[in-house]
Amino acid sequence: MEMTKEELQRKVDELSQSLDSFNKNTEMLKQDLKDAQQRLSVINRPKVTKNFLDELSNAVEEAVSNIDFTDTAAYDVDFELDYDNRINLNSIEFNHTYDIGDAIYSKMEDMFNIIEDQDEN
Repeated sequence: MEMTKEELQRKVDELSQSLDSFNKNTEMLKQDLKDAQQRLSVINRPKVTKNFLDELSNAVEEAVSNIDFTDTAAYDVDFELDYDNRINLNSIEFNHTYDIGDAIYSKMEDMFNIIEDQDEN
């Protein structure tokens, strides 16, 4: 049995509406999933107080402020001769990033009671 033009048009309209509804539901589900993943990532974070966060910030600031950034041996520099015979600094790179990380880590060690990891078995 063949469908008439009107029946086919109605069928196309119904399918189009169903598809639109499905797409809207899919977008809503994607947004719900994104929200749930965001909430899960927040739940999995270690809980700290504002006071602890302030202490941590101060420790990082103190560790970084104790780094000697004026030590010229900590930098690689490339000079170039400009077209009018001026010497220009072409690039500068700080090489002692490990020192910054090490200083911050040392300050963090002072803030925590470090315990041995325990096997989960």
